[in-house]
Amino acid sequence: IGEVLSAKGAHADAADAYCRALEHRQEDVERFIALQDDNASKSSLDFLQCRRRFVEANLMLSEELLACPADEDVITSETGAMLVSAKDRVDFARGYYDKARDELQETVLLMGQLAAKNIDIQDEKENVCFIATLVMGVGTQLADFDTQAEAQTSTEPVKKKTKT
Repeated sequence: IGEVLSAKGAHADAADAYCRALEHRQEDVERFIALQDDNASKSSLDFLQCRRRFVEANLMLSEELLACPADEDVITSETGAMLVSAKDRVDFARGYYDKARDELQETVLLMGQLAAKNIDIQDEKENVCFIATLVMGVGTQLADFDTQAEAQTSTEPVKKKTKT
């Protein structure tokens, strides 16, 4: 749903859809983590997919927030609910990006553990690599926002008067 809304240019609605999906993805990860006694479940291909999808949901939410107009609050079209104010939009996007980046590290660690146990992760490995590329793309977008913000806040140095 989020992808369709994004393609239609309804970025606030897409962000809302990804926010709702994120709750479910987080619950899935927490369910696997709660299986303290079941190491087989915590080191399964299903858990790897679950972690990767959690990274993806955080990342997609971050992308949609960055795609929203900079000078407008992020407001859904259907309910009129404000998701985030215009001034906080990039900070919220950065928070979801940071979470995606941190979770990607956990996902890659799990991928290595599964590979060490000779579990075939080839298909999921491609998906994780793709998500890693997307994480880098959002990181680049955020760096561009930082550069623009820095350029707007910096002032020209005061010119010294020449001696006569």
